[in-house]
Amino acid sequence: MISLALNGIEIDWGKNRYWSGHHWLFPPGSITEIEYLYAGGISERKPGFQTTLNESYFRLCHLGYSQQETKTKFEAAVARWNRTADLRLSFEDFRSVLAGVDFASLTSKDLEPYVWDFRGFLLNLLSPWDREYASLEDFIRGLDVALTLRVLAERVENRSLPLRWHHQDLVDSGWVSLDDLTDIDRPTYIVNHTVLYGRLQDYAGATRVGAFDNWLANRHLARATYYTEIRPDSTLAVKKTTLPTAVRNMIHHPENPHNLLSDDNLRDSVELLLGLVKLLSTPLPGLA
Repeated sequence: MISLALNGIEIDWGKNRYWSGHHWLFPPGSITEIEYLYAGGISERKPGFQTTLNESYFRLCHLGYSQQETKTKFEAAVARWNRTADLRLSFEDFRSVLAGVDFASLTSKDLEPYVWDFRGFLLNLLSPWDREYASLEDFIRGLDVALTLRVLAERVENRSLPLRWHHQDLVDSGWVSLDDLTDIDRPTYIVNHTVLYGRLQDYAGATRVGAFDNWLANRHLARATYYTEIRPDSTLAVKKTTLPTAVRNMIHHPENPHNLLSDDNLRDSVELLLGLVKLLSTPLPGLA
């Protein structure tokens, strides 16, 4: 088993080869010794990912799940569902119901009537929308867990609670390696990097990429990444830029064969940009 738990309540789980990756919700260095609970009251300490919901909330807001992006994704999911169903659940209703869940007081005993399945608990909360032809149960079981987590973070009191991803049993049993668990979703990371880089560039008031690279360098991002540019006369120019600018250029110029965008560079660049956002004197607008 592999499970994502908020304050000890499992909100997503998988088994063997059927699981969803959640490592991107956790900042680098989040693996530590955490408690694993088993049948019969057995408890063991093993490696697992751990952070606070507040830290994951920050990452969600800046990596595709701002309030508006979350609303848009939820409404798109409902619209797709309603090609063959009739679900009348608005995002506002979904958010209102989930924001009312106090995870600080929620216990596994509260989930016992639902066979300890949070999705069953959630289905009960949303029962007023479980009308004929809605197929609400199947919709909830297939809903992006990040949407649920982002909406749970709307309740400020929930944000200080621990979020843990219990992964070690899956590794020990040989189904995956840690590298498998921490692989990035490359298309999603490319989109998130592009948007985050652009938002920071707007924040800096830098209309040109070179000016924004200066802004990044002035905030102690090293100009240590080589980028080969193709000039209009087809000659090549090798430049040293910050990693985020080099990654931005590689994303924007996939026709240029002289650079290789690795997953590691893409991942590291996103983390550098997130680190800068945390140091801003005012937050990026519209994301919280």
